[in-house]
Amino acid sequence: MLHIINQKCYSVITADVVGSRKIESFRPKRDRKLEEVSRLHLKQKLILSPYAVTAWDEFQAILSKPAHTPRVILDLRRLFYPFQLWIAVGIGTVSEAHRKPVNRYAGGEAFERAREAADRLKSGSTKYRLLTGFESGNEIFDTIANTIYRLQDALLEGTTEKQWAAINMQLETGRQDLTAKRLTLDISTVSRNLKRGYYWHLVETVDAMERIVKTYF
Repeated sequence: MLHIINQKCYSVITADVVGSRKIESFRPKRDRKLEEVSRLHLKQKLILSPYAVTAWDEFQAILSKPAHTPRVILDLRRLFYPFQLWIAVGIGTVSEAHRKPVNRYAGGEAFERAREAADRLKSGSTKYRLLTGFESGNEIFDTIANTIYRLQDALLEGTTEKQWAAINMQLETGRQDLTAKRLTLDISTVSRNLKRGYYWHLVETVDAMERIVKTYF
């Protein structure tokens, strides 16, 4: 089912670092992480151009396909750790999508929707913390996506440094024995860290959300 007929749909991510003013030497740390994730996502052709800083603690990118969104969200979460991010996603049309930097040239409904999602995240919830939000103009899709990521955000809130290390290495190797070898740990410790870090939930969420996004966009 196509949300927008005869117009290409893009996914725009607007991310903010939570509590950035309290992070010592924030700017060089931010820039190092942005360079790392930009390099990775450009190599994998997940984004159209490097992440662009739009404010002290905010950055943006246009994804090459909306279906890449779940994978990009996971990468931002794991590669920016220990920083916490508000990640707002807008899906829709984009003008000047291939010009860079995106914060100077690009615009359109995907950017407007990402801003709407970001504003909702920052307004907060009195019941639980919101870190990921979607706005696509499609009420059914947004309900599905936002519900899934509220649950995932709750699971990840207590993930430790050792658990993230195991998750990152497992994503790279795909084998627990290799992960254990590279981290110089026994397999049982790696297995425990992956389980407590909800590794399998993360992987299944990415796969499921990719299929859901493709269904709608």
